[in-house]
Amino acid sequence: MLALPLVILARALFYFGVEALDLPRPEGLPAPYLLGLWVLEALGLVALYALVRERRLNRWVAGLAAAWTAWVFRGPVLVLTAAGASTLSSHAWWTLALGWLGLYTVCGLLMAAVAGPEGEGG
Repeated sequence: MLALPLVILARALFYFGVEALDLPRPEGLPAPYLLGLWVLEALGLVALYALVRERRLNRWVAGLAAAWTAWVFRGPVLVLTAAGASTLSSHAWWTLALGWLGLYTVCGLLMAAVAGPEGEGG
């Protein structure tokens, strides 16, 4: 359960980094929706990590596998579906998608770090 707030925090820091760097992004959501999105995203990542971990993979491999699997849908699939229906250029969407790859990688490593060593209920 410690992974959940860590993933939400990582997501929030990423968002504020995008804001600080003034990178192109879709129009912002109201704060309650944004927080709900982060919680939903974190729950999904932690649940996917737990499912992948059940395959008895090393915790680091499981963390990266879960993160990169989730990113496929947050990155390329989102770019391909949303770029055509958006006022942002596809370049702006790809910039965000590559940023999300880094974010999801960090989240996967955070989940693995708090999972504990192999054999400790992890």
